[in-house]
Amino acid sequence: MTSKPNPIVPCDLRALTEQERAVIGWLLDHCDQGDEFRNQIDRITVCSNCTCGCPTVDFAYDSVPVSRNGGRVISDHLAEMNGEPFGVMLFASEGKLSTLEVYSQTGNVISFGLPTTEQLFP
Repeated sequence: MTSKPNPIVPCDLRALTEQERAVIGWLLDHCDQGDEFRNQIDRITVCSNCTCGCPTVDFAYDSVPVSRNGGRVISDHLAEMNGEPFGVMLFASEGKLSTLEVYSQTGNVISFGLPTTEQLFP
């Protein structure tokens, strides 16, 4: 059985939440390219979010949505929430932060929130 990707739907541009900002900062602190992208945090907004129940979001840079084409993982870590393992990934495309993705590693958890920085593993 093949699975279809979860749909990402556009939303009104909104500022990052404090928790999103903290997780992105933590991910940048724990990757080789963090310094290259850190100055973008104040210029990104959320422009779309996943509809599956996960907290995955796509970014706009200076209010322009960042293309996901050619995106690459710049930080990839694990988190544990309520005893369940999760993956937390930060993507960049065309030199700009593009996506914060959070997913259940087991697939057993359908709806969940963003981990705190204390729940992330270096």
